Amino acid sequence: MDSQRLGHVLTTMVATALIAILAATITTGTIVIAGGAPAFDWQFTLSDRHMLVIHTGPVPTCAFIPNPPQHDCFRPGPDHREFSMAYFTPDSVRSLVQFRLPKP
Repeated sequence: MDSQRLGHVLTTMVATALIAILAATITTGTIVIAGGAPAFDWQFTLSDRHMLVIHTGPVPTCAFIPNPPQHDCFRPGPDHREFSMAYFTPDSVRSLVQFRLPKP
């Protein structure tokens, strides 16, 4: 096989892989936005001090804070659904992506 043919085959393989990844991403995003994906909360520990959290599902509007005991409502009303990705370090929390999902 000559080098031109090999280059053409490799280019075709890379293009096909990128199209497949793009199609899978669009399909997954559509399913999540449409409410077809179940709620999940994945936590990936990247090291002992870094963590990536991917969440889809309901977000409570009220929280119980134990010390001092109190019950805070940030947004009155029912829980809303959202998709979010956050990066946790000992010094900060960075929201990478966050958006509300429509009601199912």
